[in-house]
Amino acid sequence: MSNGISESDKQVAVLIDFENVGLNSIQWLFDQLSDIGRVIVKRAYADWSHAGRSRDKLLQLGIEPIHLFQNTQSGKNSSDIRLAIDAVELLYQAPVDTFVIVSSDSDFVPLVSKLRASGKTVIGGGRRSTVSRTLVLSCDRYFYLDQQDTKNKDTEVGESKNDDGASLLVRALKAAMDEDARTMGSKLYQNITRLDPSFDFRGLGYTTFAKYLENSSEVKVTRPSGRGDVTVELSDSYETASQELAWDAGLDSSWNKRASDSGQRIPGAKAASDAAKILSVGRLSDSQYKTLQGLLDASEYLKSRWERDRNTIVRI
Repeated sequence: MSNGISESDKQVAVLIDFENVGLNSIQWLFDQLSDIGRVIVKRAYADWSHAGRSRDKLLQLGIEPIHLFQNTQSGKNSSDIRLAIDAVELLYQAPVDTFVIVSSDSDFVPLVSKLRASGKTVIGGGRRSTVSRTLVLSCDRYFYLDQQDTKNKDTEVGESKNDDGASLLVRALKAAMDEDARTMGSKLYQNITRLDPSFDFRGLGYTTFAKYLENSSEVKVTRPSGRGDVTVELSDSYETASQELAWDAGLDSSWNKRASDSGQRIPGAKAASDAAKILSVGRLSDSQYKTLQGLLDASEYLKSRWERDRNTIVRI
């Protein structure tokens, strides 16, 4: 690269247009960015007056909420304006190499063009169903977040469960994989510590990172014939277990469709009926999970997206 900075050493700023894209799959996006560089700025722009549970998720992800009251008179979203101002300020005042603009709004095309003309890499993230093609083509790279919300876990289980369902090790590995679905141990370790700076294999009782990997049932480790780095890939046992757990992504997709029709709250009977269809049983009570709460308790993936409120299921 002309600036002498390797891809994995870049300083990254993530600016999220919350009212345009929400927070679903944001953890997955951070997983992908761990393979690009070090995220030094994480901000989400919105009127947070009635955010509720979304603010709790912001804190869990280490995102700084930027609060702006909605300007209904001008018709222009003040969050968009503030995001653009902050991006230009970071351009001139912070050591940012890569900007990640999380929005589907074509109004950000001039900002993207400005950042790229200044020699910065710009990555976009938003919803395929609403994003402007012009915005996608303006970026150096664009991630479709809604594709991750609904992706069938038979093929991509770990990525669709990254909020909590997939382990830190699997998330980091999936982000670091090459075209052969493998990565080097040193690169994997770098990704893990970017996702969780508190990670310490020694604290887990291992003298080396390679020994930690070799004791995990989730990965397969290949040592070189001589000295050198290990190669890491997902184990066969992990892939098999992932396929067995694919029901919760299907149920999440069904509940999302129903919630879109009825608001955030789904009547318990309808939620249970959807679950029974996904599980191929006559009634939910005939399954091993028995109840809606049993479903949530069995899946960290569902628990991170839904909660039970009396006889309803509510989207978080």
